[in-house]
Order: sequence, then structure tokens, then C-alpha cells
Amino acid sequence: MVDITDITPPRSRSSSISTTDSNVALPSFESLAPPRPPTTKAEDETNVSIDGLDKDVRLKVDAGPGCGGIAWPAGEVLSRYIAYRHGIDPSHLRNKKILELGSGTGLVGIVAGMLEPTSEIWVTDQSILLDLMEINTELNIPTNQQGKRNVHVSELNWGDDLSLNQIPIKDIDIILAADCVYFEPAFPLLVKTLYDLAPIGKEIEILFCWKKRRKADKRFFAMLKKHFNQFIIEDDKPGEKEIYNRQGVSLVKLVRKK
Repeated sequence: MVDITDITPPRSRSSSISTTDSNVALPSFESLAPPRPPTTKAEDETNVSIDGLDKDVRLKVDAGPGCGGIAWPAGEVLSRYIAYRHGIDPSHLRNKKILELGSGTGLVGIVAGMLEPTSEIWVTDQSILLDLMEINTELNIPTNQQGKRNVHVSELNWGDDLSLNQIPIKDIDIILAADCVYFEPAFPLLVKTLYDLAPIGKEIEILFCWKKRRKADKRFFAMLKKHFNQFIIEDDKPGEKEIYNRQGVSLVKLVRKK
């Protein structure tokens, strides 16, 4: 079991989480980052082009609910990587159950669902972003005549008890996370969720992509490395890694330490 002392950053002006008592519960993500009302207008839409898809991904965007309602660079990088890999070997996604954390607009999970109809994906975030993700999912993967779709929209707040969630957590094969390292007080919650999703011995792939922005981000990776090894993705499209690295974006695979 993860110890709060292992994932709690030191007290600082930028962090409200600091305790040495392992019996103290972590605060909820929603209490740390209360969402704002959405401000989306009908014309607030962007198109994202991904090689491997026969059409652009249409996204409604919304700057209202914090940072989550906007398409960020790491999401595009991760989307292009899974598309490139799928083009070489579709078995990476075929019949897989996939969970995206901090989905925001839903871009990465939607791309996975468009690439591989046999996969089943859950795009997740705070409740305030669910409507936006639902709109975007339906724009790109409309519900069929049987009322079914291979991308589902679900609430998942980092740090929450996963056993209470309706997502089939134990069956998840792949975890996708892009641009989730942005809010320092939530770092322990994200680490806890990753820890809970990937117990020792479970065969699960975790693809983690982020853009380096602040020195404080190092605290997140200091917490993360106590439980996970990081391996830089080397099998992306030739030249792609050099491009996004110059933009400050990194893409790694996380593997749980034994």
C-alpha cells in the first residue's frame, strides 16, 4: 500500500499538502482544484490531424473548467504515437481495454477508439468535463443503432477509491495519460491513482506524456520514481521524438517496480 509520506511533497508556498501522518487521508482532487462553469460556444471547435486516421478529430474546446478543456501538445504527441504504432502493428490496440486519465477534451482516448473499433476505451476526468468529453466523443464516434459506442465517458478523480468506480479497473490493459503534470497539489493524488491501477504483477502498459513547464514538476517525478521505472519511448516515427523533445515534450512508458 502506498504511504502518504512517500508521495507527499514538502511544504511550500505552492503546495497545501504536507503531513507525516500516514493515517491522514489525502484531500480530494475536486477540493484542490474546484472546477469553474464551462464557457464553450458553438464556434469553439478545433480540428486535429492524426496520420493513420481517415479524417480529422473534431474537438469542442473550453477554457472554463481549469486547464482540462483545451487540447494540449502532449495529447497530440501521444495520439500520434499510438496511431503510428497501430499502423505498424494493430495488435497493440486490438481488443484492448484502455483507460485515459485526465482526458480533458478526450482527444487521446477518442483517437484510440477511432483507430481500433475492437478496443474499449474509458476517457475520464472531473465531473465538470464530462459533458465536453461526451460531445467530442459523439462528434467523432457516433453511437450506433444499438445504442453502443467503443468509447465511454466516466468520472474519475485522482486519489479516489477505484473499487467504487464502475470502470472495470481490473481488466484494463493500457493506461494513457497526457499533460497530467500541471497542478502541484494534485501530484500525490495522480501518483496514488497510477499506483492503484498498476499493482505489482499486473500486466499493464502505461504511456505517459507531458510537457516540461516548471521546476516543481520534478517533485512529481521524485514521487513517481519510488514506485515506477521510466523508459523513454524509442519506437516512434523516425524524427518525431526529436521534434517534440525540442518543444519540451517527453513520452515514456511507466513500469511498476517490484
